[in-house]
Amino acid sequence: MVMVTSALLPLVNGNIDINKWLQNIEATYNTREVSDIRSTCAFVQSDFEDVITPIKISCLSYGLEIANILLSLKLDAESIIAALLYPVLQYSELTIDDLQEHYPKSVIKLLQGTLQMDNFGKIQQSDSAGKQIDNYRRMLLSMVDDTRVVLLKLAERTVFMRHIRKLSPQQQEYFGHRVMDIYAPLANRLGILDIKWELEDLSFQALQPQEYKKIAKQLRERRIDRENFVNDFMKKLDDMLKAAEVNAEITGRAKHIYSIYRKMTRKEVGYEEIYDAIALRILVDSIEDCYQALSIVHAAWEHVPHEFDDYIATPKANGYQSIHTVITPEGRNVEIQIRTHQMHADNELGGAAHWMYKEGGSSEIDYQNKISWLRQLLDWQREVADLSDIPEEISQGLNEDRVYVFTPEGIVVSLPKGATPLDFAYYIHTEIGHKCRGAKINDRMVPLTYQLKLGDRVDILTGKEANPSRDWLNPQQGYLISPRAKAKIHNWFKKRDYEKNVTEGQNIYQRELKRLNLSALDPETFAKRFHLNNGDDVLAAIGAGDIRMPQLTGALQDQLKKLEAEQEETSPEQFILKPKKQRKTPKGILVSGVNDLLTTIGHCCKPLPGEPIVGFITMGRGITVHRKNCNNLLDAEKNHPERVVEVSWGDVSSQHYAIDLVIEAHNRPNLLRDITKMLSEEKINLLGLNSYVDKQQAHSYINISLEIAGHDQLTTVQNRLQSIEDVISIRRQ
Repeated sequence: MVMVTSALLPLVNGNIDINKWLQNIEATYNTREVSDIRSTCAFVQSDFEDVITPIKISCLSYGLEIANILLSLKLDAESIIAALLYPVLQYSELTIDDLQEHYPKSVIKLLQGTLQMDNFGKIQQSDSAGKQIDNYRRMLLSMVDDTRVVLLKLAERTVFMRHIRKLSPQQQEYFGHRVMDIYAPLANRLGILDIKWELEDLSFQALQPQEYKKIAKQLRERRIDRENFVNDFMKKLDDMLKAAEVNAEITGRAKHIYSIYRKMTRKEVGYEEIYDAIALRILVDSIEDCYQALSIVHAAWEHVPHEFDDYIATPKANGYQSIHTVITPEGRNVEIQIRTHQMHADNELGGAAHWMYKEGGSSEIDYQNKISWLRQLLDWQREVADLSDIPEEISQGLNEDRVYVFTPEGIVVSLPKGATPLDFAYYIHTEIGHKCRGAKINDRMVPLTYQLKLGDRVDILTGKEANPSRDWLNPQQGYLISPRAKAKIHNWFKKRDYEKNVTEGQNIYQRELKRLNLSALDPETFAKRFHLNNGDDVLAAIGAGDIRMPQLTGALQDQLKKLEAEQEETSPEQFILKPKKQRKTPKGILVSGVNDLLTTIGHCCKPLPGEPIVGFITMGRGITVHRKNCNNLLDAEKNHPERVVEVSWGDVSSQHYAIDLVIEAHNRPNLLRDITKMLSEEKINLLGLNSYVDKQQAHSYINISLEIAGHDQLTTVQNRLQSIEDVISIRRQ
């Protein structure tokens, strides 16, 4: 098994010799840093010596193993201190607050960031599992304001997996999946291949122990023997290239077990057909040097013809360039990759990064650039101890346009940067958003305008009834930034306020008719044009703003032109009333001299029984009944007097009709309550209500839609409304 290259922990009688370990790191850190690390070791050893972790080792041993991996990555003393403290925070009653007074903010921040990653919940086995896994990876990578957080967590998972065989088979399977799906790919994307290989081997051993043992047995030799062979072979190859005056950098490794298994599975072959169990890479200065190195290799050793690929002459579709060949020195199969330094940089950091085609990754350019920045940042960390000196062009590139947060179950949700708990609620489910009454972030109550931060755990508090607020749609209030959430709220209000929107739409519609000097036009005329079901839907869409004024004006003008064209082609005598066999006059309306006619009540004036009425013949839609003083009727009568017919009220004893009233009053508290209370006392059905306050005059204008039995009942209602305190006037619309 491939393991992270690092100094072995010094042991005495099977126990870690802390003093010896501290002496070993004195060459790496200054005196003050070594002293801080020493005091942290003493603190953990004295206060938490008896705390045993789930993997059956002490917190101190756990922390030292993590620190040892970070030493191999050349991380700073703060990271080593955080590594020593992290297991104690995980598995004892010690909290971050307990450490605040004793450790610098930089160490505390490291620990807080790493502990955030422990919020992960179980990945759900569903169709969206792949997306959820990628959200986990992206969230971890978003924590690049301090890349050491990710590295610390990767090191901790590596140590955990080294001891995983002490857990139950079920636990081994669970953690094996988590590491294989999330942490090994992260190590790969960060370019820390030693950690990636070890995590994959350890996870593979936990998930498929029989397959692991089978391949391990087929390798037939101990890891150290294979690596010795690689080192000897590299020395021989280096001497040959130097003799040919080819300037080259050679790296090599013994291929790890999981990689061999994946290749066997992908190619559907046995182990004997895996030709790159041992692999070397030759980096040279130019393309000419690539082919010269290839000729030297092929001249010295026999190669396998069908395992030769020239991706320099013919790059892969993703831009990957390199020469791959397999040779057989001493009866072994060895893969050699030959490329220039520039190709290597492009392959590792650019759009053709090796991890993309191995993981079947994304083509999102910004995300690829993120990985490049991460790897640059890691290189910079290895060179300098002071992370504050990271180049500005790198740090600026790390800004994300997404924020990753947790549900209470630990599922990661990706939202736009600046999102609020309300955005989160509507992302989870529309009804949760509508019923949202509050939110907790990490078990602490916050306002709904709180901007979510990376790693927050969000818990939405809901009520029994859906009741979104119009304030949520106000961009100045800062409740929402997601267009999707805003659209859901708009739709909710549109459905709830249908009757009110019909009333408001009727007002707008009539004003526009009057402005354009048009005759009465039934709104249903435009239902098909706007893909709606009927005239009321048209009016509701106008009132809600879904049909905007330019659209309405255009529709009215088009209809006017159509009617004028029809009028020119039609003689007056053609407007003869013809009976409709399938449609009968509604009960309560009598048309002089003719029966069985289609009639409708005019939306513009909404006449009531007892009021003088007149009928107007519409084009193909029967007779519309208007009040005699209706402005639309008077305008239409001037232009088409031949279409006016006499109508009268019939039996109206059981009929109710919709009417609209506008109430003007001095603005005061409880005005609406007094109005609705009076209507309830009169047993009047309130269909809709809309109010507007003129703050300069301190006047309220209230539009109400009512169901009225007749003119007498309307008179009673108007008189009672007029008697309400501060009411100035009442008028019909």
